Amino acid sequence: MEITSFILGVCAVIVIMMVVGTFVNYMTTMSLKKEINSLRKQLDYTNLEFDKHKSEFWHNINNVDSKRIDEQEKIYRLIDSRVDKVVDNVSREIAYLNQMVDKLQNDKSVING
Repeated sequence: MEITSFILGVCAVIVIMMVVGTFVNYMTTMSLKKEINSLRKQLDYTNLEFDKHKSEFWHNINNVDSKRIDEQEKIYRLIDSRVDKVVDNVSREIAYLNQMVDKLQNDKSVING
């Protein structure tokens, strides 16, 4: 009987340890699940923020590029207008010089004539 009581006592202790171990494992698993869910939420939020910043970045890049193109076109227009002015002035000066040469040739022919 003494051995039976001892075996029953040992079995009871083993069962209690198994119940306690199972409960500790269950609580640890629940804690880990909460942590995993929290990390997933943080990851989702981080991904949303990343996508937002990425979108803003590309929007800013596109704005900068369009402003660069506008400024480049303004510079081209300014250069084109300045070149046209110079060409017009040079053409007028050439025409004036041609007139002066013709006049001098006419005056020379009148004097030599």
